[in-house]
Amino acid sequence: MKLSELIKQESFASPAQKALLNVMVSSSWVMNELSSMMATYDITPAQYNVLRILRGSHPEPLTCSAVGERLLDRTPDVTRLLNRLEGRALVERQRASHDRRVVEVGITKQGRALLKRMAPEVEAVQQRLTCHLSTHEQRQLSDLLEKLREDQ
Repeated sequence: MKLSELIKQESFASPAQKALLNVMVSSSWVMNELSSMMATYDITPAQYNVLRILRGSHPEPLTCSAVGERLLDRTPDVTRLLNRLEGRALVERQRASHDRRVVEVGITKQGRALLKRMAPEVEAVQQRLTCHLSTHEQRQLSDLLEKLREDQ
């Protein structure tokens, strides 16, 4: 659907404004679609992201701050995310042996199993949301969005 139809606005102050509004609307749409699918597993996209990060470092644990640095959505409340995941036995935290002040977190067997169960549905949502784009266009979109964030 065209942005002008979606937000009931025919003109924009500039192409930059229209482009950024398109990014914001698209981001919201993608997150809503992912949230709906993930809700069936009683997990949020932020929690999924933490599990995905920890799976990537497995079997090595990461510090809580390292997890926070890798999050897609930079939330200051990594502790709350980890508390919820630990309460469901999807992650485990422990004090680092080299420095007792440092807390390290790792994904559990249950966390890896959950990601494995979710994988087909995550892939299906990704395919459904990008089905109108060719592989070349998907790469082009990624390149353009990375270029947009160049000064980040």
